[in-house]
Amino acid sequence: MPTITSAAPQVNVPIQPQAVQQTNRPADLQESYKERHLGDLGITVKYNPAIPEHQVDSSLAAVSVHRTVGDKLGMTTHALHSVVESGKDAVLSARAPFLSNASPAQETAETHKSITSSADAIKSLPDSSYLKTEGRWLDASTVQVPAPGNVFGASGLFASAETSLEIPLVTPASPNRDDIAAAFGVRIFDEGQTIPLKFDGNLNAVEYEFGKAYPQYRLDVANGFFIETHDFPHVFMPASEQSEIVITIGKQLEENQFAMTNFLVPHGSGILVPGNTIHADAFSTGNIIAMLTHCTEADVVLMHQPDDSPLPIKVDTSERLGLAEWHV
Repeated sequence: MPTITSAAPQVNVPIQPQAVQQTNRPADLQESYKERHLGDLGITVKYNPAIPEHQVDSSLAAVSVHRTVGDKLGMTTHALHSVVESGKDAVLSARAPFLSNASPAQETAETHKSITSSADAIKSLPDSSYLKTEGRWLDASTVQVPAPGNVFGASGLFASAETSLEIPLVTPASPNRDDIAAAFGVRIFDEGQTIPLKFDGNLNAVEYEFGKAYPQYRLDVANGFFIETHDFPHVFMPASEQSEIVITIGKQLEENQFAMTNFLVPHGSGILVPGNTIHADAFSTGNIIAMLTHCTEADVVLMHQPDDSPLPIKVDTSERLGLAEWHV
């Protein structure tokens, strides 16, 4: 995020919202948020008044996007909730500001780099928990593919040997979810837990809204499903119970062989995607909280079929993962 290149025919997952027990809660912090109009994008973005004004300006300039299809909303920036300072960890909350600077007592001994993936561990997982696919990763220094909306600049190509893909979905109900996450080098955190980051730079917790026309934007404007990798970490989480956040994670197994799976992130939880992890968020709907830094270099590739057309991709929610009630 926010690399807004995405896929041709893709299917969003009609996932049922997670039930959350209602309790007496304090007033929503967002009621105190200020607003900033971004003239270059023609949008107004909310921001947490606890963030220094000069930092608001630089953060919003770096992470704000607005994508439309005609007069229909594809994707836009909704709010800047917090800035986690360089070298610090973050504490997760289901409510604004969602991700806050950890106090010294809350800091962990880990960093985002402590969480690593393992090709051998992935190969030991049940076949139903991930997709194994063949393809060549050609970065933008080798092949440049037109990619409207890629804020990182030029995009390369994932030259797939397939004509379509179905990537499994791992949910909180899936057997061995945490083992699957560990093998792919990601970790899921819950309310009040500290997320190890300690990135060499500030990380912005930004809320993006996926509009109803986002699938159309991916199909009609973008040039294929993208996957990307870069040195900074992400944290992704839903902004509300109505949001459906699905994060695609990949791992290179051999020279031209990759493993891919999807993680459903429930409300009140967040997924840490460490730096240099292959990932995408294109199957998400509603409002997403994404932690990211100012735009830096990234290796972004568009996934295409052998005939160079965008590769059709959908989410596989089969009964193999304990999802008899959910279907594409």
